[in-house]
Amino acid sequence: MAKLVYVLDDDDHIRAIIEKFLIYEGFQVNTFRTGRELLTAIEDRIPDCYVLDVMLPDISGFSVCTRIREKSMVPILFVSAKGEETDRILGLEIGGDDYITKPFSGRELAVRVKSLIRRSIQLESADDSGTFTLANLTYKMTEREITSPEGPIAFTSKEYDLFLLLSKNAFKAFSREELLRKIWKWEVIEGTRSVDDLVKRIRKKLTIAKAKVEIKTVFGFGYKVVDESARNEHENTD
Repeated sequence: MAKLVYVLDDDDHIRAIIEKFLIYEGFQVNTFRTGRELLTAIEDRIPDCYVLDVMLPDISGFSVCTRIREKSMVPILFVSAKGEETDRILGLEIGGDDYITKPFSGRELAVRVKSLIRRSIQLESADDSGTFTLANLTYKMTEREITSPEGPIAFTSKEYDLFLLLSKNAFKAFSREELLRKIWKWEVIEGTRSVDDLVKRIRKKLTIAKAKVEIKTVFGFGYKVVDESARNEHENTD
C-alpha cells in the first residue's frame, strides 16, 4: 500500500509541484492550503510523513508541527522561503526532522521524504530482541552492542548511550543541553563541553569502523545522526 504524505502549502503552484513529484515516486498525497485544514484531517487519519510550509495564512508551520508532535512522531519535512539559520534550528528544535529552502528541486524533496519514511520504518520494525539496523550498523540493544562490518565498536557506556539516542532518532537534531539532560541527567546546565568531547570520540571510532552513519553538527544548536547513503542521495539530485 502506498505511503501517505500530507502536504501543507498556501501556494497553489508549489503544492502542485510537490504533489507531482511525490506521486511520481509512488506516494499517495493529500494537500492542504491552511494549517487548520491539515489539523482537522489528522483527526481521521495520520499520514506516514508531513511536508509543511512555514509561512501560512492562518497558523505557522511551526505551530502545526507542535500540534502534530502532541499526537505522534511521524517524520516532518519543513519547506520554507526563509533560509535563515535561526529558522532552520527552530524547526529542528520543535520536532522537525528535515528542512529544505525554496526554491528547491522537486526530485530532491521527494528523495528526502522517501529517506525520512525509510528511517521511520526501520526504527519501528526493530524486533522484540531490541535489534535494528541503520546503514551498515547493527544495534543490539539488549546486549548494548553496536557492530559494523569491521566488528563490534568499542564504545564506552556514555558513548553508547549518546550514539544510540541519536541513531534511534536518525535525522532529528538534539541540542547539546537536551543531550546533557538525557544522557548525563543534568538538570542544571553550566557547559556543553562534555557533549562535544564525547561526540569527537564517537566520530573517531565510527571512522575506524568504516561506518556509513555520521554524527553531523547542527551549527549553533547540537547534533544529529544521518545515514551517509541517504545524504548522498540528496546530493545526487542536484
